[in-house]
Amino acid sequence: MSYLMALGGIPAVGKTTIVKQFFCKYKNWKSFKYKKLYGHYNAELNLIILGKYIENELFSGTDKLSMAVQPDFEEFIDKDKPPYNILFEGDRLFNIKTLQKAKDNMTLQVYIITSDNTVQRHINRNDAQSDKFIKGRVTKTNNIKSYLDNNYITLINNEEADIEKNFAIIIDNYNNFRGI
Repeated sequence: MSYLMALGGIPAVGKTTIVKQFFCKYKNWKSFKYKKLYGHYNAELNLIILGKYIENELFSGTDKLSMAVQPDFEEFIDKDKPPYNILFEGDRLFNIKTLQKAKDNMTLQVYIITSDNTVQRHINRNDAQSDKFIKGRVTKTNNIKSYLDNNYITLINNEEADIEKNFAIIIDNYNNFRGI
């Protein structure tokens, strides 16, 4: 059975920054596309990272995918019963429906990323996310946590060193799943 890693949390906790570590540490990524679903595939890891990641671009990942990507994701994992593993981060696919579908088809590991520095990060990146939008993401994340009934791993991402530490936790869990 394949493995799906889903990283979620409120905006500006560092989800994309953690995932970008995969591109720094591993080379030879190939583009992946299934209808509106885009990503990057690495044969060494047997892993697809969903989303669009462009070097030096602040907002990447599933946030760059179509708002209508959900049905294509569901069809993709139903149709192919993926022979590879999948990782995604971000709001576009991080929802209860996606997690339910993933649990039906794959081994699921959810990471909830938290940070005490989100207010400053919003200022630093000069984003236009409203308080109402952010409160909605807090509610959404809390609902997912309730749905998962504490069956997730919380990663604290406050300091620069936490990026590497959190990446190490994710890759170690992934390698344990793969028997490496």
